[in-house]
Amino acid sequence: MTLPTTTAAVWVHEHGGPQQLVHKHTPLPPLQPTDVLVAVDTAAVSGWDLKYRRGLQKGTKLPGRNPFPMPQQLGREAAGTVLATGPDVASLRPGDRVVAVVHPENPHAPETYRGLGNLSTGIAVPGHQAPGAYAAYLVRDERMWLPLPDHVDLEQAAVTLWPFGTSHRVLRDRLRVTAGDTLLVTGAAGPMGLATSSLAKLFGVRVIATTRHADRANGLRDAGADEVVLTADLEAAGAALQDLTHGQGVDHAVDYSTSSALLRLALDALRLGGRLCPAAGEQNPPGPMPFTVFDLTRLEADIVGVRGARHEDALRVLALLADGRLHSPIAARFPLAKAADAHALMENATDLVGRILLKPAL
Repeated sequence: MTLPTTTAAVWVHEHGGPQQLVHKHTPLPPLQPTDVLVAVDTAAVSGWDLKYRRGLQKGTKLPGRNPFPMPQQLGREAAGTVLATGPDVASLRPGDRVVAVVHPENPHAPETYRGLGNLSTGIAVPGHQAPGAYAAYLVRDERMWLPLPDHVDLEQAAVTLWPFGTSHRVLRDRLRVTAGDTLLVTGAAGPMGLATSSLAKLFGVRVIATTRHADRANGLRDAGADEVVLTADLEAAGAALQDLTHGQGVDHAVDYSTSSALLRLALDALRLGGRLCPAAGEQNPPGPMPFTVFDLTRLEADIVGVRGARHEDALRVLALLADGRLHSPIAARFPLAKAADAHALMENATDLVGRILLKPAL
């Protein structure tokens, strides 16, 4: 077969609204000895993509990583089929079904030796420092792909590794949940919130989810929430959380909302000795976290950060997917050329519960 030398792709050249996304054809890089050429079946739209496009990460530099460049081909998540491999590729062959690695690790970094591969330095993450997945074809090193069993759906694979891998790290290592615990998830309707709720249920945890929009409540329950609390009235929401926990508070809380007010709600909902993970990556409005040293003292609370998943987390959730124990709701599918419409939907819909996909073949 004749291999493609160009690809349709979506780039952002200037920060701004969805109209800044440009669909165009670009040359594919030459296939290096350890590279793999993949035809993309599915790429996923994430909150990170929206932040990058808006410029909310402008000027940010993570320790040991290069800054976020412009222009950029967006997209962290993808799955597809191998079309060709370089001569030194050992793990994959044409026809294999694969999912993109979203949290690559540098095996030689000191952080990896310490068991913190998610923090390893000296790497370029696709969709961060390297071109992302909004494309019909991708050329990447074989280490940037994981093989999929034939029975695993490509769409589900594309939307699993990032949110579920990070959720696994949050639940198992940062919050250390156990069966029978109660977990509060704020910002629960986004990809991370949905994955955390679903995975927590799998671990035997009771899940309370929050949302500002009543139209999302049923979708959140379908995704794994035992109870849903509306946060349009924060005082009423706090009272509801106390009622649902018989005045004891929740064992754990994770915040994906970016809202300073909801972060405070999450802290106030903790029981004595509870744990809180502010996992949104930012806070609006920007500034100090909305609690004091005394708040932490009176609760003897643990506040834990998180920055992505380790390779081990990815392998564990991929095994759960292969066993049929994970499923992500799909809210909409768009052709690659309609990426701007996909971004607009994610930004503006108030009843949306589920992932938004880009399908190059549409």
